[in-house]
Amino acid sequence: MSNKDKNTIEEDDILENMEEEIEQMEKDEESEKPSEASQNPEVDKTKDILTKTLADFDNYKKRVERDKKDMIFFLKSDILKKILPRVDDLERIIKNTPKDFQENIVFEWVVSLHKKLLQDLESLWVVPFDSIWKQVDPEFHDVMTVAPGWESGIIFDEFEKWYLLEWKVLRHAKVIVWT
Repeated sequence: MSNKDKNTIEEDDILENMEEEIEQMEKDEESEKPSEASQNPEVDKTKDILTKTLADFDNYKKRVERDKKDMIFFLKSDILKKILPRVDDLERIIKNTPKDFQENIVFEWVVSLHKKLLQDLESLWVVPFDSIWKQVDPEFHDVMTVAPGWESGIIFDEFEKWYLLEWKVLRHAKVIVWT
């Protein structure tokens, strides 16, 4: 049995014991006369303490679970941020290869590698997005430079795509915008 299972069992036992004590106190309180319950402040104080402790313990469990998810996201994003520049390099190679070299087996291998890498990223919940011909959004885009053009605030080229990891921004797009 792993430590995680032992901790979960211990937490469940503690929680169950506290709930049983509260239920027992409520049963005892119901069996007593109302005037006697109000005359015994120790019972009321203990019941309050147990109720607060139970609530604190429940909040603690939720906070630990949330922190665990945040830590996993942080570790995944740290690793994936190191892989994304390689994806960008492959995209630049594919985009800038002259037509007469695109029939080469090496080029086909690069395209295949890029496709497989994107599939692997997608299996890890990493989703790329194109920004070209869209309105600039500061949540997703870093404007690297501006150029005079047709419509103000429209992206016409991007250096890097933006990516989401589990619906959180993993990397902002670096774009060129018309003014």
